[in-house]
Amino acid sequence: MVHQRSLEAFLVLARELNFSRAAHMLHITQSTLSASIKKLEAELRTPLFARSTRSVSLTDAGAAFLPAARAAVEALEAARAVVDPSGELRGHLTVGMLNGLTLVDVPALTGDFHRRHPRVRLRLETSQRGAAGLVEDVKRSRVDVAFVSTDAADPQLRVVPIRKYHLRLAVAPDHPLAARRAVTLAEIADEPFVDMPLGFGHRTVVDRAFAQHSRIRDVLVETTDLTTIPDYVAHGLGVALLPLELATSGSRPLATLTISDADISWTLAIVMSATRPPSHLVTAFLDLVQRHIRPERPF
Repeated sequence: MVHQRSLEAFLVLARELNFSRAAHMLHITQSTLSASIKKLEAELRTPLFARSTRSVSLTDAGAAFLPAARAAVEALEAARAVVDPSGELRGHLTVGMLNGLTLVDVPALTGDFHRRHPRVRLRLETSQRGAAGLVEDVKRSRVDVAFVSTDAADPQLRVVPIRKYHLRLAVAPDHPLAARRAVTLAEIADEPFVDMPLGFGHRTVVDRAFAQHSRIRDVLVETTDLTTIPDYVAHGLGVALLPLELATSGSRPLATLTISDADISWTLAIVMSATRPPSHLVTAFLDLVQRHIRPERPF
């Protein structure tokens, strides 16, 4: 018989992919965790993890089992909440984050959530692959909910929009285009650009806009923090397509121009799986997000 503790141990190890860190998170010894996972694998009659002296990874069976294990734990927690006289939520909630996000006061949000639900272990994670990595983590049940920049519908995702951003060209004040009010994508295709790495939502939107106009641009500088791009532009390292709010909010003034032949935009949103109902933990987290949006912040 598969027990909830074994499932919880599996979920934490699947996220950490490290026995030492997972055992620490679960407040058990590494040997106890290893024994729990071996027992679960014996009960399921299949290996869930591939182990070596240097790494731990999910097997194909483990990856397939992950959504079902998460759903089972969520169902047990929901059932327990019905009869728990304290009404306290328990469990683990993993939230995917974007670098440089300040529109949502994340420290205040997480503090508020912790005070209301002290028995929930909340974890914040970023991805080196940006929005693409976070979306994949949500789909694979590695992350419960994530803040991402997106512009496309996905039947596997439920999207809760926070703010839509329309992009404008930002250039240094002494740039030859600074006196212009508008440009076309063709006119700026040969300019050096400052942008985010491949896979990040902002980069995907801009690359797609140029591709639709059969243009290829040169990205000279890449940074994983969108909010730092205006500084690189101000120092003459290139031009950038940015939300107007961000381009005009820095300490160094930038000139901004409209793109006359394209409306380029993306939406900052919270995404979660659309293939399963949101857990009580996810719902409780979503209920607090709007309280901690800072309207004076550009992103």
